[in-house]
Amino acid sequence: MLILAAGSFFWALLINAFGRFERRTLYMSLLVAFAAGSAAYHPAAWLNTLFLDTAGIEMNAVNLPKSATAAYSAFVGINEEFLKCIITFLIIKDSDNYRRPLQGFIYAASAGLGFAVIENIYYLNGLNTQMLLMRLGISTPLHIVLALIWAAGMNAAKFGGCRFLHCTAGYIFVAAALHGTYNYQALYARSVGESAVKTLTVLTVSAVTAFFFIRHHKNR
Repeated sequence: MLILAAGSFFWALLINAFGRFERRTLYMSLLVAFAAGSAAYHPAAWLNTLFLDTAGIEMNAVNLPKSATAAYSAFVGINEEFLKCIITFLIIKDSDNYRRPLQGFIYAASAGLGFAVIENIYYLNGLNTQMLLMRLGISTPLHIVLALIWAAGMNAAKFGGCRFLHCTAGYIFVAAALHGTYNYQALYARSVGESAVKTLTVLTVSAVTAFFFIRHHKNR
C-alpha cells in the first residue's frame, strides 16, 4: 500500500506541475481525481463484467481464442475511455476553475490517475511487488496519457462551442483503440518481460499521439 500511495502521489505532483500548482486548479484536480475516477471506475467495471458474462467469455480459461480476447479488449477500451471522458466533462464543464485548455488537460489527466488508483487498489491483493511497480510505471501513466487524448476533444467542446459527442468522438475512439491494444498485448504476453516490452511500446505510441493532439489543439 505504501508503494501504491507513493507512486500515485508522484503522478499527482507531475500532473499539477504543469499548472504550476495553482491553488484553485490543484484543488479541482484532486476533486476530479476522486470524483471522476470513482464515478467512472465502478460502472465501467460492472459493464466489463456484464460483457464477459453476456459473451460467455471466461478470462481465466486456458487457450482463450484470440477473437474473444480482442473483442473484450476493444469493449474495455471504448467503455472505460468514454465513461471517463463524459463524467469528467460533466463535473468540470460549468466550473469557474475551468477557464483555460491547460486546466482541461490537467483535470482529464487527474481523472485518468484517479481511475488507475482505484483499479490498482482493487488489484492490490493479487499483485506481487514487481507487478505493482509495472502497474504504477506503465498502466497508470497509460490511463493519464489516454485521458490527455480525449481532453483535446473535451476542450474543443468547452471552448469551441460544438456539441460534446461531435467534438470528442474521434478522440475517444483513438484513446479506446490504444487502450484495447494495450489490454490485448498484456493478456497475450507469455512472460512478465514480454508484457513489459509490449505495453511500454503501446504507452510510448500513446504518449506521442497525446502530444500530437495537444499540439494540434493549441494551434487551432
